[in-house]
Amino acid sequence: MVRCPLFTMTHYPFTAVVGMEHAKRSLLLHAVDPRIGGTLLMGHRGCAKSTLARGFAALLHANEGTQPAFVEVPLGVTEDRLLGSLHAETLVHTGKWRPQPGLLEAAHGGVLYIDEINLLPDALADLLLDSAASGVHRQERDGISQTLLSRYILIGTMNPEEGDLRPQLSDRFAHGVLIQDDFSATDRVEIGRRRIAFDDSPAAFQTHWAPATERLLNQLQAARKLLQSVLIPDALRLDLAQRARDVGLEGMRAELAILRTARAAAAFRGVPIVDESDLKEAWDLCLGHRTTSTPRSDQPTRNPPQAQQHQGPSSSTPNSPTQSASTATQTSSTTAQPLTPKDAQPNPILLRPMQKPRILALPQPLFPNRHLTAPLAGAATARLSTVRLQTGPVRWQASVLASLRNGWTPSSPGWQWIRATAAPLRRFWALLDASRSTGAAQFLADARETLAEALRTSKRVNLLLLRENQMTWIARNALSSKAKQRLESLRSAAGKSPLVQAINTLHRAVSASRPTQLDTVCLCSDGLPTLDRGESATEAGRRVRLAVSRLARNLPTAPVWLSPGSHSGRGLSAWLEKTIQGSGALLVKLPGR
Repeated sequence: MVRCPLFTMTHYPFTAVVGMEHAKRSLLLHAVDPRIGGTLLMGHRGCAKSTLARGFAALLHANEGTQPAFVEVPLGVTEDRLLGSLHAETLVHTGKWRPQPGLLEAAHGGVLYIDEINLLPDALADLLLDSAASGVHRQERDGISQTLLSRYILIGTMNPEEGDLRPQLSDRFAHGVLIQDDFSATDRVEIGRRRIAFDDSPAAFQTHWAPATERLLNQLQAARKLLQSVLIPDALRLDLAQRARDVGLEGMRAELAILRTARAAAAFRGVPIVDESDLKEAWDLCLGHRTTSTPRSDQPTRNPPQAQQHQGPSSSTPNSPTQSASTATQTSSTTAQPLTPKDAQPNPILLRPMQKPRILALPQPLFPNRHLTAPLAGAATARLSTVRLQTGPVRWQASVLASLRNGWTPSSPGWQWIRATAAPLRRFWALLDASRSTGAAQFLADARETLAEALRTSKRVNLLLLRENQMTWIARNALSSKAKQRLESLRSAAGKSPLVQAINTLHRAVSASRPTQLDTVCLCSDGLPTLDRGESATEAGRRVRLAVSRLARNLPTAPVWLSPGSHSGRGLSAWLEKTIQGSGALLVKLPGR
């Protein structure tokens, strides 16, 4: 029997977690072969991702009687803490340079767990790439040169609604598992019962689950012994290679992960040869978070008729009489409506398929003599600089030199800290009004193409969509390529336009991110809000202007309002100019094609 180190720990037992079978399976296969490449757990908050990861760490190397490392990387981790640096106390008191181990070194032989990995700063995410792939961390900094072992199982969690994960980092995860809250009522009752029992008496709860845990540990030990002798038939290898070629898998990392996963699955079942079910399971686990390139031209695409059937309304040909008549009817009915309609017609206005991005240089949104935002912009810049100066990574050699110049000697006061200041990201924020009125005269279609070009040079993109009386973040802290795909997927304009609520939502999100002068904020709308009960058009326009003014006052740079321009008549253009006059926003009229 295997002695289980789990019983001396306070983590929730892995075997007691209800449901989440795909996530459990992925982690168990990593316990059989830690070299598979890591697991990315995708799901909303509160679905036990962290609980599962902590319980899994106790299953590693239990046959050796050792307690494996479980290293958690906090969201606010610094570069010094992640990579390792100098031991500050030793340097200040003795003047000697002594290494301070980092989290990557501490995770060797265990689990490196990163919660909300999609919110990890890009600079720190880049530092994980090499060690996650090679198992070796080369430390060349602060006068220290050494090579350290850092072979660990990387487990990351993320909420897809809060931002995308960079492809370079996503590709480092062998498995991607989507965790959905689809528990039945019976499951939810059992989850509550077990959690309360664990919180009341952790030791008693772990003792109750000891037999199930020990059986699992014995199965894992047998699987590890069998792993390297498991055979993968050449026919299955060839089938996998052909399938990977057909779907356009880039590189060999995913394919190698599938082979390792299939071999571990067979070993876990206790059989000496991989079969098709093992390969299918491995394919599903390894392709859950990956995007494939365009299939090769010499290979047929899978199920092409079904793909064409699901392309949606915008896939019909532009010369279709039905579509042309429908579009003409919708456009004429929309233009006949008065400004700021109280109700929107239920039928949506179809947008033409997205064409080549329109090159429209948005001006630098700065007003040098603006009385509303210029003083606040300077205050915001100073405040952000102070925060970065206090929390940035320490420049040790510069700190030593500065301290020596001030007369510092070891174990004496007068040490001066010099910290590096990280350059802020170039971010793009946009409110895209896709209510029915913006679909008229194809303004929304042209604006979408303009945004696709404008966000191209941004590091991170946030797109708030207003459609059918609802506000949805279609891109949150996303890469520009992913944001462009989300724009292309917008097929129609529909519903009312609660424009003030949308501007306020954008305002809260931008303010919470502590904007800098590199942030660009763009409002894309015809400026026609839906009237509240008993409200006049003048009152609605005043509410829009106040919302924009509040947004502008809290930005280091002025927001840009992208307006219909030649898409609208003189009346609408004059309405919009009057509405945002004095708000601090810069009006840019969009020319038609």
